[in-house]
Order: sequence, then C-alpha cells, then structure tokens
Amino acid sequence: MTSALRLLYQKRMLSRKRPFWRRTLYSCAAVAMISVPAANAFTGKVFISTKSTAAFSTAVNTVDLHYSDFVLPEPDAADAPPVLLLHGLLGNRRNFATIGRSLAQQLEKPRRVTAVDLRNHGDTAAAQAVPEMTYTDMAADVLQFLDRHEIDRAVLVGHSMGGKVAQTVALTAPERVDGLVVLDIAPVPYTEEDAPWKAVVDILFLLDKIPVGSSKKEVDQFLLPTIPDSALRAFILTNWDAKESNWKIPISSIVKQIEALASFDIDPSVHQYHGDVFLIHGGQSRFVRHAYMERIGEYFPNHLLTTIKGAGHWVHAEAPQDTTALLKRFLDR
Repeated sequence: MTSALRLLYQKRMLSRKRPFWRRTLYSCAAVAMISVPAANAFTGKVFISTKSTAAFSTAVNTVDLHYSDFVLPEPDAADAPPVLLLHGLLGNRRNFATIGRSLAQQLEKPRRVTAVDLRNHGDTAAAQAVPEMTYTDMAADVLQFLDRHEIDRAVLVGHSMGGKVAQTVALTAPERVDGLVVLDIAPVPYTEEDAPWKAVVDILFLLDKIPVGSSKKEVDQFLLPTIPDSALRAFILTNWDAKESNWKIPISSIVKQIEALASFDIDPSVHQYHGDVFLIHGGQSRFVRHAYMERIGEYFPNHLLTTIKGAGHWVHAEAPQDTTALLKRFLDR
C-alpha cells in the first residue's frame, strides 16, 4: 500500500474485525454467511432472470445510455461481473476516463469496465433530452442498459448523482448488483439548509441565466464572481458548446428537476441491499456526515466507509491514484 493510502482515515462500520477486502478467503459461501439467511446460501455463478427488472424498467420512459468501454476482456477471460461507472451532476462518462483506464491496466480479475452518460448528460442528452430526472427514472435506464448488454450482475460505482442512481438500483433490484461503490454522497434527501446542496442549487440557477449566443470566454467571466474555483468552472464549461454558443445539455430541464435530484425517498424498511458496499468520502466534503450514518446502515447493513483526507466532493478527480487503489482492492477482493 502506498504511503498516501496509509494516511487514509477509515471508519469501521462492520462488526467484522477486518475490512471485507482484507479477508484471505472470499468465496460465495462467505458472502452468503454475511448477506443472506443460511437457508438461501448459494454456490457458483448466479444467473438472474430479467423478469422482475423488466417490469421495473417499463414503469417509466427509459433512455438509451451512451457509453465507453475502457476494457473489454475476451469472453472466456471475463468471468468476473463487469464494472459500470456512473458520473455526477453536470458530468459525463469522460469524468471516469483516468480511473477507467487505470483499472483496465491494474485489475487482477479481468472485467469489462464501462462508463455511461446518464440521462440529460453527455452524448445521451444530445441524442434524447427528457424532462424527468427522478432516481427511479435513472435507475430504470441503468437496468435497461444491463438488459440490452446481457449483463446479469454488475458492480456499480457512482459519484454524487450517479451514486444515488447506483444506490437506487442496488436497493430496488439487488439481484442485479454484485457490489456497490459510492463516491461522496449519502442516501438521504438534501435541502437548501445543507450548504453543499445549496451551492449546487445556486450554480444551476446561475447556469440557467447565461444568455444563448455567449462565447465560452464570456460564460467563464459570467461564472467567475460566483465560482472562483477555476477547476470547477472548467468542469462546468465542458457542457458549453462553443460552436453553437449554447449548452450541450438541457440545463433548464435539469433546473426544473432540482427537487427530484435532492430527494431520496426509498423506504429502508422495505428495501435493503445486503451485498458489499464501499463508501469513499472526501475529507473536505460535507455531503457525507456523521448524522447520515444510521440511515446508511439501514439501507446497507454490510458497508464500509473510508475517508480520503484532503479530497473534496470530486474525490475521484482530486485523488485519482488513491481512489483507483481503493477501487482495485474492492474489485480484486
């Protein structure tokens, strides 16, 4: 382990003595002992029927997600479930390019590693913009993606909004999820009393005010007084089409969905996910707080929280090497 990783502050939220990735033996039987009643223990590869998820997927108007594969192993080598990377608000699949390529080179278990553009983002937005952005909608999009690519089970890795999408999939279709990694977001509703979310809301309203026809430089100057962080402005400006002098994504539609994006209304007494869950929190971020830990435990009884000191909300961008190393340990456990 690198010296940087030795500095990571880890909160143990499990009753076991060691984190799940440090167990010398990790087998289906071990998972069964932790995750399901003994009577339901299983061995070998599990093939899941898509019947239950088909009903879920057709309950809303789904969107075809554009995607990029960072590694696509030979069919006879890819015996481990694939990894699906889900970006955050105003992001796109390219946000995971560095980590996706690194995992492709470093993973000991061959896996397909894929990143998607969620609805109203990236190339998915260019092909089909839609007014609805509930987490039920976006989870249905992911399930449809799995179905169309004949993926029975996948490991979901989601940041921020994508983290809530991943959690929704795990809670509502747990049989399709082989593991869950959540980057700096909690399964809770946020309000404008929460300073981090208030900042997001303010930015979205600001973006909606930018006049069509502005140059990229003019947009940058418009954002500067409110967003002095040049890296954050650069991230936002990846969504500006310099040729068309307009947003590439439907900002107005996203603004209208602020309440849906802030919410998380799944009932933990009805829906839980008992597989391994790994939450990676940026030490400088306030999106994951101690007050949320009880609710996290209700949804995800088998979870571990790790904090990367010095990183903010965009933990995978600010600490890509540490994030990649942690993901590798989780995926190769």
